[in-house]
Amino acid sequence: MFPAPKEGEWEPYKIRRREKKPVLQEQPLDPQALSNDGDNADYEEDPVSEDGAVWPMTDGRITNWSCFLALLNHVYNTLNPPFHTPILLITQPCWTQKDHERLTQYFFEKFKMPAFALMDAATATSYAYGLSTATVVDVGFGKADVTAVSEYVIHEQGRASAVSKCGGEAMTQRLLELLNAKKFTREMCEQLKKSGICEILPPGTPLPGTTGASVEGMANPAAAASTGATASGPGHRSTAGALGEVPLGPGPDTEVDIQGQDDDNEGVLDVASIVTSGNMPEYIAKKEKEKADRAAAKKKGSDAAAAAQARQLKLPNSKKDRNTFLYEDHALLDALKDKNLDAQQISDASAVLDEGHARKQNNLEQADGAQQTSNGEPQSATEPTSNVTWPTLNTQTRHSGPIRREIEVGVERFQAAGGGILERIADSVYRTISSVEEINKRSELWDSLIIVGDGAKTRGMHPN
Repeated sequence: MFPAPKEGEWEPYKIRRREKKPVLQEQPLDPQALSNDGDNADYEEDPVSEDGAVWPMTDGRITNWSCFLALLNHVYNTLNPPFHTPILLITQPCWTQKDHERLTQYFFEKFKMPAFALMDAATATSYAYGLSTATVVDVGFGKADVTAVSEYVIHEQGRASAVSKCGGEAMTQRLLELLNAKKFTREMCEQLKKSGICEILPPGTPLPGTTGASVEGMANPAAAASTGATASGPGHRSTAGALGEVPLGPGPDTEVDIQGQDDDNEGVLDVASIVTSGNMPEYIAKKEKEKADRAAAKKKGSDAAAAAQARQLKLPNSKKDRNTFLYEDHALLDALKDKNLDAQQISDASAVLDEGHARKQNNLEQADGAQQTSNGEPQSATEPTSNVTWPTLNTQTRHSGPIRREIEVGVERFQAAGGGILERIADSVYRTISSVEEINKRSELWDSLIIVGDGAKTRGMHPN
C-alpha cells in the first residue's frame, strides 16, 4: 500500500504527480477555470512502481494495522461480494488471539456480514489437498511456516512459525550476492528466480561444466561451487582449501574472479543510462549491425556448427553451462518516456530494443529466407546505416508492452536456495514432525509433505 495525499489514508497504487503542459491561448483564462485547475498538475496511478510502498506485514506478523485494514478494505471492494455474504478469512500461524479478536470486530463493524470465520492456513491447505494428515511447508516472501496436521488438527507444540530468511526474498538476495559482480540488479535477480532457467538441483547432482571425478561423493554441489567444500558443515573443505588457498566464488572468506568478466557483463549493460546520455541512435545502429552480422554468419556457417548448436539447444537446462532468460526492463521504458518522445517514437524504439520481439522477427526472417533460397533467390545481408536517428518500422510490427532484454547466466542460477536456506527449512520440518506425540503418525507426516507458497515456485523446490 502507498500513503495517500490525505494523512492517515492509503492507496493500493502509487500516485504519480505529473505537471501539465502550459496551453497558449490568445484570450485570457477564465478565473473559474484557474481555481478548478488547482496546482496545475495531474495525478495518475502507477501499477508497476514500488517506490515508497509500505508493507503492512513483516514475516507474517501485522506490523502496521491501519495499512493492513486498508488493504483488507481494498481486497473486499475489488471482490465486490453481494450484500450479506459470509466471509472466511485465512489466518497466518503467527497471528495471536488478540489479532483474531481485532480482525473479527473490524469485519463485523465494517462490512456487516451475517457470518464470519477464521481458518488457519495449514488447515485450509490440508482441506485443499484432501489430506487429513500431512506436513504443510508454506514458503512465503520472507519466511517459512512448517505445520504438522493430524486428522485436521494442528499440532501447536513444536510448530515452526515464521522461520526467517527462508522465503523467496532470501533466494533473490542469494542470487544478487552471487551475481553482483556481473552488475545484476535486484530486479534482474527477481525475474531470474521466476524464470524457467533458475532451478534447484537434487542433492548430489553435479553442476554443469564439472567433471564426474571432482564431484563424486559431493552432498552439496552448491557449497562446492561457492566455498570449495564437498558438503555443508565443518570438516568438508578440500585439501587445497585446508592449506589456505582461498576458493573462488561468492560467500564468506572467498574471493570473486573478476578477470575476463568484461565479456560476461556485455549482456547486462545499463541501457537506461545510454538512453539518458543521448547515445541512443548509436546504440540502435549497433543493435541493427549485430543483427545483420548474425544473419550473415548463419549463412556462412557449416552444417557441423549448426548441428552442434542444435545439440546444445536440445540439452536440458540442468546440463547447460550457460542459459539465457528474457528480462523485462521497466526502467528502460521509463527512460524512453522521459525523453519527451511521442507514442509512435517510443513504440518504434521499443521494438528495436526489445530482444524478445527481435528474436521473433529473426525467426520469421529465417523462415522467409529459407523459402526464398529454395526458390533459387537467395537473399544477401544488408549493411545498416551508421547515422540512425530513430527507427521507422512497418505498422504491422508496432511494439506494445515491456521491453525485454536477453541476459545470459552461468551456474549461479542453480544456487538460489544455497547459503543455508534449504537446510533451515529441512531442520524445521524435522523438528516439527519429531515433536508430534503420536509416534505412529510420524511416518504418515513424512510421506504426506505439502510444499506451497509463492516462494516455493522455483523449479526443483518440489516435484512438478
